[in-house]
Amino acid sequence: MDRSSLEQLLTPIVSADDPTGFAVRVAVLPDGDRPGAGDWHAAEWVTVDGIPHASLLVGPGGVLQLNPGAYRTWVEVTAPPEKPVLTSSRFYID
Repeated sequence: MDRSSLEQLLTPIVSADDPTGFAVRVAVLPDGDRPGAGDWHAAEWVTVDGIPHASLLVGPGGVLQLNPGAYRTWVEVTAPPEKPVLTSSRFYID
């Protein structure tokens, strides 16, 4: 993704049950960092080809703007009594 692009950052979620009825938050951090309380952003669900994705608008004018580098997304799904936290593969901002 180019740093000047404004687009949805989609993180696919593999689950035995449909998670889209639950609240989802996303943190986007440099690879190797772990999220703190202030890193989480409310996200939305988007389904692509039957696979649910946590979606966050990133780039100029989005929820957050990323500098060039390697990142991972962290996704938190609030599905009482569970609250799984999942990470994405590494991706790059140019």
